[in-house]
Amino acid sequence: MDRRLLRQVDGWLVGAALLLAVTGVLMVFSATSMPGHPRFDYAMRQSLWLAFGLGAAFVVASIPMRAYDGLAPYLYAVAIVCLGLVLAVGQEVYGAKRWLGAGALRFQPSELAKLATVLMLARVLDDKRLDLRRARSYAVPLLVALVPLALVLKEPDLGTSLVFGAALVAMLFWAGMPTGTLLLAMTPVANAALFLLTRGPWAFAAVFVGVLALTRPRLPILLLLVALNGAIATGMPALWSAMEPYQRGRIETFLNPGHDPYGAGYQIIQSRIAIGSGGPLGLGYLQGTQKGLEFLPMKHTDFIFSVVGEELGFWGAALILVLYLTLLVRGLWLARVARNRFAGLVAVGVTAVLWYHVMVNVLMTVGWAPVTGLPLPLLSYGGTSFVVTCVEIGLLINVSVRRQEY
Repeated sequence: MDRRLLRQVDGWLVGAALLLAVTGVLMVFSATSMPGHPRFDYAMRQSLWLAFGLGAAFVVASIPMRAYDGLAPYLYAVAIVCLGLVLAVGQEVYGAKRWLGAGALRFQPSELAKLATVLMLARVLDDKRLDLRRARSYAVPLLVALVPLALVLKEPDLGTSLVFGAALVAMLFWAGMPTGTLLLAMTPVANAALFLLTRGPWAFAAVFVGVLALTRPRLPILLLLVALNGAIATGMPALWSAMEPYQRGRIETFLNPGHDPYGAGYQIIQSRIAIGSGGPLGLGYLQGTQKGLEFLPMKHTDFIFSVVGEELGFWGAALILVLYLTLLVRGLWLARVARNRFAGLVAVGVTAVLWYHVMVNVLMTVGWAPVTGLPLPLLSYGGTSFVVTCVEIGLLINVSVRRQEY
């Protein structure tokens, strides 16, 4: 990379990412070690992935952003093929097919698909002829996001599938879709989500009437939305019945964790106990009791934030959240100052993906969101997700060093 470009690196972004990654290695070591019995294998692997991720981020930041515009269709095609292969020959873990490969040499194509979809959406929305005030302009970006969403949902992996929707909404808004149009377009999603949470149509009906009063769509759009949302409301009971038992259980547990404290609600209850026991300053590094006594499941992956809350306390957890907030704020700032529209859209898409992961994982650990299995970026133990997150940070660094280029 040219030395002149290195001077443009966003120090706040890089500093926050490095602090989170190093903290992740330390917390993985703590989460997998028992009092008096340190365990180094998980932390060593996380360190190796950190080294590999740093190299990947540097390579990604060194390649001119224009190259990603040209590579986007090919990366997207590879990601879709890999997602199809997962359904055909993928490894099944915890009742879902999410992995390709064998033994230690395996990866999650859904992680690659997130990155490829963001790049492809940025390419599509960068078209100067695209007028997002017209309904026909939504077809291509909607298709780009829905194909990987449907394939990941089929694995099944509901939590990961929704990240494609989060990226699509954020990038459509940034590309210029009117706010009212965006609210109307999101009503089918709100319809399905509110049915799962309330098991009835009335909560959405109230929201729908409010959105219509606010946006006042034309009659053809109004009739289309009423028909679409009516079909969803009619079909949701059948979809609920068709869900896997564990998926229904996670939603029911989110609404009432205490109804099955030794079964579906166990994870959330133990996570709350761990975070609550930390108090303001925590029990001390390596001193956590919930993870030490094996009460906290998935402590080095999905529930790593619970270990942070128990050992580092409220202020330690708050510092971690401040570091994540720094990443997100700098990502949006880079999107605003980038002179290249494609680069700005990439920054928004990557920031939306990071925001979704952080929000869902943290809310999950305190019982404010269903258990989804989403890792906490740069903190949770994992190979594919960790390296892909480093690549996403590399893309943001790329935008920062080339933000003056058209």
